[in-house]
Amino acid sequence: MTGHRVIARYRGRVQGVGFRATVLHHGSGLDVHGFVRNEPDGSVLLDVDGSKAHLNELLNRIESRPAGSIDDCDVTWQPSLGRDHGFSIG
Repeated sequence: MTGHRVIARYRGRVQGVGFRATVLHHGSGLDVHGFVRNEPDGSVLLDVDGSKAHLNELLNRIESRPAGSIDDCDVTWQPSLGRDHGFSIG
């Protein structure tokens, strides 16, 4: 895995609508490692490592086929944490 990490915070109607499960499904077949979880402020946080191509593909899948309704998304690219333990709901 090359050294990339994406931290994305999704806001809108993203809790209680299957958003995290949908994000996990979108990660199927991609070599991404990290988690997606609900945050106390009502947002959903995605924090994953992977190749730039796989991370871009995941973000594109989420944007094109979301569960719920995304009003806003902040995406930050950082160096990889070197995670290799899979992708899960946190």
